[in-house]
Amino acid sequence: MTFSDRRTDSDRQAEQAWAARFTDPAGADAWVQASLPDPTLRPCAQVVLGFLRWRAGELVGALDQVMQAEVTLRERGDERWLARALSMLAVLAGESGQAERALRLLQEQLELVRRLGDVEMQASAYNDFGVQIGWDDPERALTYYQRAFDLLEERALSGGASPHPGIHGIAALNIAEIHLLRGRDAEGEAMTGRGGELLEQARAWTFWPGYVTLRVKLLSRQGHLDDARQLIRDAFARLGERLDPLGQPLTEPAQLLYAAAAHLEFEAGDPQRALEWLAGLEDWPNVRPELVPEFLDLRARIEAAGGDHAAAYRTARQLLAVTEARHAAERDTQVKQLEVLHRTELAVQQTREAQRAAQHLREHLRELQLLRGELEKLSSTDDLTGLGNRRQFEQHRAQLEPGDAVLLIDIDHFKRVNDTFGHAAGDVTLQVVAARVRGVLRRSDRAYRYGGEEFTVLLRGVGEPFLLEVSERIRQAVVAGPVPGPGVTVTVSIGAALLTGVNDPGALERADQALYHAKQQGRNRTCLARPEGTAGPVPG
Repeated sequence: MTFSDRRTDSDRQAEQAWAARFTDPAGADAWVQASLPDPTLRPCAQVVLGFLRWRAGELVGALDQVMQAEVTLRERGDERWLARALSMLAVLAGESGQAERALRLLQEQLELVRRLGDVEMQASAYNDFGVQIGWDDPERALTYYQRAFDLLEERALSGGASPHPGIHGIAALNIAEIHLLRGRDAEGEAMTGRGGELLEQARAWTFWPGYVTLRVKLLSRQGHLDDARQLIRDAFARLGERLDPLGQPLTEPAQLLYAAAAHLEFEAGDPQRALEWLAGLEDWPNVRPELVPEFLDLRARIEAAGGDHAAAYRTARQLLAVTEARHAAERDTQVKQLEVLHRTELAVQQTREAQRAAQHLREHLRELQLLRGELEKLSSTDDLTGLGNRRQFEQHRAQLEPGDAVLLIDIDHFKRVNDTFGHAAGDVTLQVVAARVRGVLRRSDRAYRYGGEEFTVLLRGVGEPFLLEVSERIRQAVVAGPVPGPGVTVTVSIGAALLTGVNDPGALERADQALYHAKQQGRNRTCLARPEGTAGPVPG
């Protein structure tokens, strides 16, 4: 066998390892460990290893491997594996809050794969574009998912067989999710069905719980609860998972199915049964970091709906701690990027494009310095409303002085909006209320989303004579007109309290008591809390 024959065989094994990263991660890892000592195969092995570490939540380790591989692949001119490295770098940039950098990397990847004529990687790039912008702009993300789907659908064979069913099915499910989010159930159902067919064709069982979650959501909306429960049981059987693992650790697919079952029972009005599915959440091993907040948020909502507010509070505190830890990990990842970029600069300078690459790296360093500040800003901002989040509120509240005031604002009967018009209309309502509250504040005042349908406002130096006036101005601004979309006018109840000393930790509790009093008196009103030691709330 000639050297070129051996090289071809090695290339084939590398391609098989990349293809097996989802379906057989253990096999892919075995190939990685065997190939890392070989300088010829090392950069390909590092890209696969970066993927496996990313799936395990090891962002810094993944970044280190892929960035080393990128330098070597650029030197070699290996465009196919470079495209895969760029895809991984884009995912890691997105994970660490660097959306703009992620999109630039994806654009470079897309140009490469178009030149290579690789349809699967081109569809993957389109899909990844959608993932990066999906949170901020779902409808725009939908156009990218649709491009990925159409590109592969055009090449599907007779009978619906796809040449690349894995990414084809993932794109279909992403399209379905946005349709369902927007209340377009017919389109969502059709695309969910197509996604399921494609994943089954690919035997991409890693993604099967995502398909099941969408089908369960549809069946729940249609009132077919028993069919949804049977679908979950069938999924456990299909994936070789046990409904009752008998003390054995839950795999990731099983965790996702448990969460889908909990969602179903919660929506069916049985919070106790829903909580049974999430029992022992803290003991679930190897939960991917991005899934932990989702699971904790679900459990907190279920506990609150079931009336166990103490448990809901504890879970919310866990969620806060996890979120803060994730932000810290994102900052660590950005710092690691700085370190790796510094280490690799000398290596890149040895290539024929040394000067251009060095300038490119310097630009990255400047961007990363700016993005670290942006990350801190994002970690204290509510994504939906653009207001400060609860974390920022607590930071600012600690700086208050006598004469300042805190308001607690709650949207009246918000659950009716969600139940009647859907969660998308609920999100619009939250955004409109946030904008109206912010629109009547002075430059020195700040508004925050405290949680759910509750907002807080910190008023600087307002004093008792004007506290009711400012609070009423906020309340009247909210009811000034209907919310676009659902077309309903919502009202708010407000509890207000003045600080009696520096920081005054009891002010928030007094505002909460005043808000409760406003609710008890019929809602759509302001109640002021008197200073401690005197009479209770006074209706405005």
